[in-house]
This record gives sequence, C-alpha cells and structure tokens, in this order.
Amino acid sequence: MRAFLAIARLTALEAVRRPVFLLVTLCGLAGTSLMPFLLHYTLGDAPRAIRDGAMGLLWTGGLLLAAWSAAEALGGELRRGTAGVALSKPVGRGTFLAAKAVGVALAVAGHGAASVAAMLLAVRAGAVEWHLDWTAAGPALAVFPLALGAAAWRNRRWGRPFGSAACGLLWVGMGVALAVAACRAVPSDGAVFPRNLDWGIAAAGAVACLPAVMAAAAATALSVRLPTVGAVAVVAALFAGGLVADTLLGPWLEESFWARAAFAVLPDGQAFWLTDALDAGKGVPAGYAAGAAGYALAWAGAWLAAGAWGFGRAEVG
Repeated sequence: MRAFLAIARLTALEAVRRPVFLLVTLCGLAGTSLMPFLLHYTLGDAPRAIRDGAMGLLWTGGLLLAAWSAAEALGGELRRGTAGVALSKPVGRGTFLAAKAVGVALAVAGHGAASVAAMLLAVRAGAVEWHLDWTAAGPALAVFPLALGAAAWRNRRWGRPFGSAACGLLWVGMGVALAVAACRAVPSDGAVFPRNLDWGIAAAGAVACLPAVMAAAAATALSVRLPTVGAVAVVAALFAGGLVADTLLGPWLEESFWARAAFAVLPDGQAFWLTDALDAGKGVPAGYAAGAAGYALAWAGAWLAAGAWGFGRAEVG
C-alpha cells in the first residue's frame, strides 16, 4: 500500500507540473469566471446559459486533462525506460498501472473542485438580469493575478516549479473566493448562507467530474500499447460514440449482438449531464449520484483490469 500511495502521489505531482495542465486549468477557470460578463447582458436566461457553459468547460477540460495526463503518465515511463526501474522493486505491474491512474484522477479532481467553485461563483454573479453581483465576481477575478503572481514570485525567489504552484494556488484561491462569497449576503435579495449559493449546481458538477475518472482509466490502459496521441484519440472517440450511442445503436440493440456489445463498451456520457434535472427543480438525488459513481468506477475498473492484463504481457525495458 505504501508503494501504491507513493506512486500515485508522484504521478499527481508530475501531471500538475505539465504545461498543458496549467493551460487547460487556467483557460477553464478564466472562461467560467468571465461568463457573467459575456452572457449576462442578453435577452435570454443568462443564469442558465452561464451554468451550462461552465458545465461544458468542466466536462471537456476534465476529459482532456485526464486522457492526456494518464496517457503520458504511463506511456512516458515506458518510452523513457523508467518503468522498468520502478518495476525492478517489489511493485507489481497491476499495482503500478492502477497507481498511475489513481494519481491522475487525484490531479483531475483538484481541477474539478476548482471548476465547481468557479461555476457557483459565476452563476451567482449573473443570477439577476442586468445587475452583476460583485460580491461573487470580484473574489473570483482576484484569484488569477494573485495566484499567478505568487507562483511567479515563488519561482523567481526559490526556483520552485511555476506550473504546479500556479495550479495549486488557483485551486486554493477558488476555494477561498467561494468561502468569501458565501460569507457575503446577495445584494439583490439579502440571502445569506446557505441560500446565497445554488448548491444543486455543486452536486451536478461533482457528477460531471466522474467521466474524467473514466477517461483516466481508459487512457492508462490504452497507453500500454498506444502512443499518447493515439490513446487520447481513442478515448475521445469512445466518449463521442457514447454521446450518440442511443441514436446510432438503439434501433439495432434487439437484433445485433455487436450493437449490444458496442453499447455496453461505450460510456454513457449523458448519464452525467444533469442540467435538465436542475431546470426541473428536482436537484440531484443522492441515490442517483451514488449509482452514477458506481457505474463510473465499474467502467474504469474494467478498463484497468484489461490494461493490467495487457501490461502483464508487455515487454518493459
């Protein structure tokens, strides 16, 4: 267990230090925080548009980070030959592969938590037509110069890595900004905590983070045989196919074994998109969230089992 935790921790740290991780995190959080300014002064339902746009950034950013980081985590080790050094110690191949996937999932979880916090702040900032709530928008926007400036100063003063420090400070900063906004009443109606934030969005956002865990497992398994770009492309194809599986495979499920097999393999991405439930005012039932988490973990576990089987038969230099 100690070796598993050590490998997972180092994998998470390596993932966060990659420039792509900071770039996607920064673009996602900044895009979410700026949505009230881009979508607020419209004739439509601005809060809903802000929420759906932020959810889309959370979804796509998490999938991209998970797939790329997981494929690079194991595939990079195999290409550089450092996997053989790690496996020369008392660490099984299955343990090594699973720890890589868990480490990437932990890194992506940080991105997801910060994205959910930014989404809560953005929705509150644009909740009232024609009037921005600066008690939510202000703290969110202040995070970026403070986090990036502190990471740059830390890099210049002590030579510490900029990317991982910037990511960590952005994550912590969004949490602090959410806490500051939660302590302030909404100017328009005077609502105070906990009614001053839409916590149903947080539950839907947490469920929307689960596909990233699935993508990390699939990319880790595929990187045993495929290069990084190939593994990411296959993961993207799987999730794109899962979104249209009902339309393309639905009419053939009763007649074709191959249609049923493909339908079982493809991830049901629509099960994790719960904005319709929020529109209906139903919220996210705890039982449904638990079922979605169980499905995601089972799907990820199946891919990791297949990856462990292939990794056990691969030649590692």
